[in-house]
Amino acid sequence: MGAGVDIYPTVTSVMWHPTPELRARWLKQYGKDRFSFEEALHAQSFPEWWEFPVTKTKRWKWLAEAFPPRVAAYLLDKHADSNNLLLLDLFAGIGGWSLGAAWTGKFKKIIMVEWDREKCRFLESNFSRLSISYEVLCMDVRDLDVIKSDVVTASPPCEDLTVLKFFNYNETSRGTVSLTLFTMDYVDEAKPKAAFYENVYRKVLVDMLDSRGWRALRFDMSRLIPQKRVRLIGLKKQID
Repeated sequence: MGAGVDIYPTVTSVMWHPTPELRARWLKQYGKDRFSFEEALHAQSFPEWWEFPVTKTKRWKWLAEAFPPRVAAYLLDKHADSNNLLLLDLFAGIGGWSLGAAWTGKFKKIIMVEWDREKCRFLESNFSRLSISYEVLCMDVRDLDVIKSDVVTASPPCEDLTVLKFFNYNETSRGTVSLTLFTMDYVDEAKPKAAFYENVYRKVLVDMLDSRGWRALRFDMSRLIPQKRVRLIGLKKQID
């Protein structure tokens, strides 16, 4: 952790908003006006050796989009009620949910689904260094057959509902909402013991989860990681 920094701003803000006004606020609050990728990696709770692309913009974007593995480990350890489990990680990204699952010691195998071929290569490389059985399915989740798993995790793309999107004067598109609906339908059909959903905290998503029998939580991740990050966590357990 950087000198004098107890908790970092969100990795997304560090990446997307390097304005003079914001840097001045950081300088006053944190004693510094810029943050390194290594500090952002720590704020997101990924290990130092986790591989990301060399290209600066891409590595920052992938990290900002990622689900913090320490938070994943906490949620999975708390709500996954047994051991020797199979995890299906939809929208796997760079592997935050799956890494957290590996850290719990409760999972015998992880199946990650990710459509971006470059991310798939990094998932293969990173998880090959862990002592857990894993599989990477490089495909669109909407083309996925039902896989019987004990736990399903899903972090659909959130850009449609971010504040930045509204600042750019774009209307809310159907991507986040439609992929959320797909996730809930998939979970209903797959019937895992537990399912987890994560996205930006927006009323439209909360209402969708509530209407389908999910428990929707406004989760402050700063209690687990050194970063100001509040997200929507959906939980559905013991699906019949």
